[in-house]
Amino acid sequence: MDKDYKGLLKYSGLIFISVLLTSKLPRDSYSVIQYIIRPIRFEHSVLYLSGVIPLAMLFIGIKGLNKLKWFAGKSKLLIFIMVIAFVIPIMRSSVDFVKITYFRGMDNELRSIDFKDTDIKISEIKANEATINVRLSLTDYGRDMSKFKVRMYLPDSLANYFNEDFLEFEELYKTYGHQHELNIDKKIKVQLANGTTINDISDTDWDWDTFKYELYNDSSSTELTYHGI
Repeated sequence: MDKDYKGLLKYSGLIFISVLLTSKLPRDSYSVIQYIIRPIRFEHSVLYLSGVIPLAMLFIGIKGLNKLKWFAGKSKLLIFIMVIAFVIPIMRSSVDFVKITYFRGMDNELRSIDFKDTDIKISEIKANEATINVRLSLTDYGRDMSKFKVRMYLPDSLANYFNEDFLEFEELYKTYGHQHELNIDKKIKVQLANGTTINDISDTDWDWDTFKYELYNDSSSTELTYHGI
């Protein structure tokens, strides 16, 4: 094989791996690289190093493409723009296609559902009660309608103050497959443990913790994992 063809495969492969490493895992808010290089947490801040390796691979790949004879004399800026504007979106689309195919192949109806986004806030902390505001966006990649309920498991840092291991969403939700999106906005009143104050909850840095959602019905269930900041 010609040396330049080998170089093209090598450097394009590096760029593709950088895309793959930053792609979100099924039913999880973390990407592949975030599981390999976890955030480093200090008392009131977080240091993210997970993007360093994919970024380095991306620039090594682009720099390598510049060395190939096909791009000799071409503007390095132009090649960079082409990779960012065209090559990476095509690669990401191919990863998304594999993801969709994976979800559509699930025998368990609820395991074809992934979450698109989620947001959790605690407000109105007063007396012995707090309000938890949950926004959960789901995408159903299956082929049929699914009915399910939702249960949100609290991290230990909050469970100790709320005397609850999980919060039950009372509604029965429906999705219709074919990448149908469902947006859930929920306010849940929770009783606080005796003596709990707003400072107790704030000091836990609960928004850095991991929350788990369980989607379930009489015949199946699945779990979605959301990692905080």
